[in-house]
Amino acid sequence: MRFANYGRKSIFSEKSDSIDNQYRMCKEYVEMHFPGQIESFATYSDEDFTGANTNRPDLKRLLADIEIGMYDAVVVYQLDRLSRDVRDFANIYSMLEQHNVMFISIKENIDTTTPIGKAMMYVTVVFAQMERETIAARVTDNMIGLAKKGYWTGGNPPYGYTRKQIVVNGKKHVTIVPDPDGVKYTTWIFDTFLNNGYSLQGMETAFKKQGIRTINGAFFSTTQLYAILTMPFCVEATPEIYDFFEAKGCNMATSRDKWDGKHGVMVYGRSTTKNNKHQKKPPSEWIVTIGIHEPFISANKWLAVQTRFSQNKFDKTMKYDTPLLKGVLYCSCGSIMNVSRKKKISGGVSSWYYCLKRMRQGVDVCPNSHQIKCEFLDEKILQVFQSIITDKNEIYKYISKEVISPKPNIKTIKAKISTDENKIDKLLSSLVVATGSVATKYIVHEIEKLDIEIQALKREQAMVVSEEHKIKQAEKDTESKIREIERLMQGLEGFSAQERNEIAKSVIRKCIWDGETLHLQL
Repeated sequence: MRFANYGRKSIFSEKSDSIDNQYRMCKEYVEMHFPGQIESFATYSDEDFTGANTNRPDLKRLLADIEIGMYDAVVVYQLDRLSRDVRDFANIYSMLEQHNVMFISIKENIDTTTPIGKAMMYVTVVFAQMERETIAARVTDNMIGLAKKGYWTGGNPPYGYTRKQIVVNGKKHVTIVPDPDGVKYTTWIFDTFLNNGYSLQGMETAFKKQGIRTINGAFFSTTQLYAILTMPFCVEATPEIYDFFEAKGCNMATSRDKWDGKHGVMVYGRSTTKNNKHQKKPPSEWIVTIGIHEPFISANKWLAVQTRFSQNKFDKTMKYDTPLLKGVLYCSCGSIMNVSRKKKISGGVSSWYYCLKRMRQGVDVCPNSHQIKCEFLDEKILQVFQSIITDKNEIYKYISKEVISPKPNIKTIKAKISTDENKIDKLLSSLVVATGSVATKYIVHEIEKLDIEIQALKREQAMVVSEEHKIKQAEKDTESKIREIERLMQGLEGFSAQERNEIAKSVIRKCIWDGETLHLQL
């Protein structure tokens, strides 16, 4: 049998079972319960990954290998090492059953071949999920409690501050303290924004022309500037600031009469990370209180900046048509190519694709010095699409195909398996007759050889089936792309620019401009 061992560890701790210990215990279990049957024992492990989801590199690799028939059994030390989410666990276990892969969890020692065993397995996972959610709730409650007391709850300190560990009533806490250089730099950004009447885009452009960079040496982006100019931690906690956050609908943790301007503001819960993406929460979920740290921006100055933003609300309505390749075109350096627009003497507007990385970080980071007209590249793509409409086989010029080695015919493999199984049946009949004779050991040896050959043929069969499935799926994807291209080209004039862009993004897998050639992959 071919075994795969999966281990997972969320946070390093000397008290918990390490991945090495999980591997050792699983290996010992398999050697004890399957003596003489171990053909291979592969290991997969993810360290510093939560069991709350399946976004784990080695788990993905394991599941992909199971799909192509590489294993007969999966062994884990404990059920929650595989997953702490009932739905995810059910999906994984269903996949194992689909591929006839045995599942073994050595700590629970549950027999999944019986209905009661399966039920007990799911009950165990339910409790694991409940434990995870309880721990998460406790951590969140603790963080909220610390934030309400004005402590820094973690993460990088805001611009103008550094972290400092303090001891209060015998307990260690973290606060933020002003950094003189950071304070001077951040204050200068606030003053520059107010005194020059800049918009965020105008400020980004001005900083680039003047060679003004971030602490990390890159050019400022509008996102970074907005984050600095709206951060609440540096402002005096005055009654006016209290009114500002209360009007936004925030949860105010301290009464207004305590906002005397002697300390800075502390805001908890402004954003969250979901699916590895940073997302801003609505103000109604923010918890706002007085910090124990020192502020360095006056309430009047901070409110003046926020007023400027409220007066210049960003209009999300597109002013200009969206180019066909916006959001899907990349520079040869790996950066997304953005769109710039230039007014013509005639009064019209011309649109150009440019490397965003080169614009923000300078000429040293990107060899592609050429901007390119949007109309030029968009027309090239439309010409490719038209050629595919004329001859559907043209699409295969732009579809990446993995080199697939010739595979034996599935019928031939099944026939060989059937032949070997028939031979084993005959040998078993002979074994009954030859019991006690010298021929017995030769018959058993021949049966073992045939059994090994059958197992090898079954693995080959599984790989062929998996390869055929991939080919069929690739054919379906190609047909779907052709239909979308036909839909776009036939109704080209009827679609809005935004709709044309959305269809193009659904069809194009990769599109790279190197300054001379457009490389396209569908």
